[in-house]
Amino acid sequence: MKKENGASIILLVIVIVVLVIIAGVALHVVYKNLNRFTETEVEYNKEEIVEKLNLIVKEKYVLDYKYASENNKNIDEIYSADTVLQYLLDKNIIEQLKDINDNIVENQYFINPDALNSDIATNVINGNGSNSNGTKVFKIKQLEDKYMIYFVNKFGDEEELGELVMKPEV
Repeated sequence: MKKENGASIILLVIVIVVLVIIAGVALHVVYKNLNRFTETEVEYNKEEIVEKLNLIVKEKYVLDYKYASENNKNIDEIYSADTVLQYLLDKNIIEQLKDINDNIVENQYFINPDALNSDIATNVINGNGSNSNGTKVFKIKQLEDKYMIYFVNKFGDEEELGELVMKPEV
């Protein structure tokens, strides 16, 4: 009888160890897939940032073009890169980018993803263009006559996402 109880206890311990190992493997697989899904979501969000910004600029161009046509004015009198940037600033879609000393960085703007659409942004971002650990920063940088959109990771590496088209085709 004692040999059977001892064998039962050993069998029970083996079953528990096997179940713990299986649970550990299952949690590892779930965690790995969750990380992969999150990375894919960020890539999708990056593309959507560019699309949304260009759509807003296109809408502004159409409204200004309509106004110019109705008032017998030249579109160039009303619409320019400066008026677009001021429009985006007024709508809180972009903000002046500031350095660590709170000085304005010339010709660079922080993009506020929350102002574009709440499901684009995955983190809350502070006014200086970073969240609490300095990740997921979207910005616009003027390079001569072009306005490029970048994603900046927590290491400061810039990834070019596309161009902000200031003169859209209608």
